[in-house]
Amino acid sequence: MQRYTCQGRRGVVTHSSRPAATQRFSQWSLAPFHLGSLIGPYNGGGFPIVFPILQGVFHVDRATLSVIIPAYFVTFGLCQFFSGTISDLTSRRVVILAGFGSFGLAALLCALAPNLPLFVLGCVLLGVTNAFTTPILLATLGDALPPTQLPRTIAVFSAANQTGHLIGPLIAGLLVTWSWRLFFVSVALLSWIAGAWLLFWFYRYGHVVPPRPRAPSLRHALRELLAALDRGVAQVVALAFLANAAVMGTAYLLGQALRDLWQLDYATIGLVVSLYGLGAILFGPPAGLLLERVGAQRGAAFGLLAVSSAIAVMAAAPDPWAFAAAYLALGLAAMLTWAAFSTLAVQAAPSHRGTASAYFLGARFLVQGLAPALYTPIYGAFGPRVMFALSAAIAVSAFLPLWLLRPQRQAQLKHALARDD
Repeated sequence: MQRYTCQGRRGVVTHSSRPAATQRFSQWSLAPFHLGSLIGPYNGGGFPIVFPILQGVFHVDRATLSVIIPAYFVTFGLCQFFSGTISDLTSRRVVILAGFGSFGLAALLCALAPNLPLFVLGCVLLGVTNAFTTPILLATLGDALPPTQLPRTIAVFSAANQTGHLIGPLIAGLLVTWSWRLFFVSVALLSWIAGAWLLFWFYRYGHVVPPRPRAPSLRHALRELLAALDRGVAQVVALAFLANAAVMGTAYLLGQALRDLWQLDYATIGLVVSLYGLGAILFGPPAGLLLERVGAQRGAAFGLLAVSSAIAVMAAAPDPWAFAAAYLALGLAAMLTWAAFSTLAVQAAPSHRGTASAYFLGARFLVQGLAPALYTPIYGAFGPRVMFALSAAIAVSAFLPLWLLRPQRQAQLKHALARDD
């Protein structure tokens, strides 16, 4: 087994001793990572609440205002295709701290925007800067923790990530009664708090994160990067693209759908939309235990089956309470699905986890930004029920890349076991 040594403030860390050194990390020790992971979904979770309000504030129709969705999510997705590479070639710590600091500034611009063009600019900057937060946090966990600790830690990380979908709509629903701008102020404050906490974490524990190897040249580094991004990474990216098209592609229209179907008020809409995050939080720790027992591959299959079933119930829901129960179940199912997918992504390219994680999350949010091009016309022509039925069908289609990934995944596990022996 190849060994390396790294002199840290708390002693010498070797490759063979990394698992023992990192076992002392409790989930509380990793709390700044979990807090950082929820800020993006917290911001995105407030969009369905402020969306109908912004139509009146900026005096635009639904189609015109829909530009804010790709402005944030498409930019977020596209920028992740190079943010992870930057962290692979430079420093995880510098990239993460710069990301959270600038994300807060972008949120403040949205809060102060006097018109739609400046608000759209703020959304674009939110997308750019958020690309340097969550995927790099995920890659750093993959660097610092041994494989045996990853499933449970990533499940907690994913649960914290989904917590944003719970508290985002709830807090947005409360704050918009005073001003929609207060919600984006809260995003900025959360981002800066997370950045400060992560700065302290790197000061105290940064020695357990292996230093990024310096390539002889940029050309050599890019050549190594391309070699690491094989078919397995491409299939994980396809999984993220299709699954999130189903799970969150319609999220920006949830508030509109609940008003059109049952004329609910904004506070009730915020409560219903927050149930997705509640379901994810409740199933976070059990999802980690389940993945340890059945593996990421089977866990992903169980999750996709549950996701497609929950969305189908949403499409046929006879009343808002049935819809709310199905949306809660969707949060449970999505928690298992994303924890399994994230584990597959972190393990897909061990030498370039930053790039693999960023590509995975980039595809996940890129499709969320492109979704209005599909779902807005469908909603306008056929209504919300057909839109949700289409979403369920897309979830079923994600079984194809998952099935194609299975042979290569088994080969990777056999190779890893042989190397350990």
